[in-house]
Amino acid sequence: MSGLALKFTSLLIRTVAKPISNSIKAQAKEHENFRRKCIWFAQMMHHTDLKMRMNLVGEKKIKIRPLNDNKAIEKGANFLSEMFVFSVAGSLILFESFRSRKKTNLEKSNVQDDITFLQDEIVALQHELEEMKTKLVERPTNGPANKAADASAK
Repeated sequence: MSGLALKFTSLLIRTVAKPISNSIKAQAKEHENFRRKCIWFAQMMHHTDLKMRMNLVGEKKIKIRPLNDNKAIEKGANFLSEMFVFSVAGSLILFESFRSRKKTNLEKSNVQDDITFLQDEIVALQHELEEMKTKLVERPTNGPANKAADASAK
């Protein structure tokens, strides 16, 4: 798949993820089990957030009042829907990174194969050149064939 097609596919998936995240919000308000989980999750986030803030300020002993159910459902559902969109976008980034790394490694491998082939070719040509030099040195210089070759060379 070309890079441009992959980018468009990624954009399409991100666009489709937004309505899905909105349906997650709607499901949190409609289904009892999901609503309870959203409330629990939102209360836990609220409790952790306030504790961290108060620790930064220096307050150690604080009483944290829980969120009301409507606010907790809204915050929990909102967080889960945003987490869904984030995970889809993160997955697409990881996929693109993996694909890019794989492509780069393949290109490196191809270049290494080409270099190895060319090095082998150079070694073969050097051996052939050495053989020709050896034959040229071993060739008698006073024979009739050599005299004719010398005469035609002049």
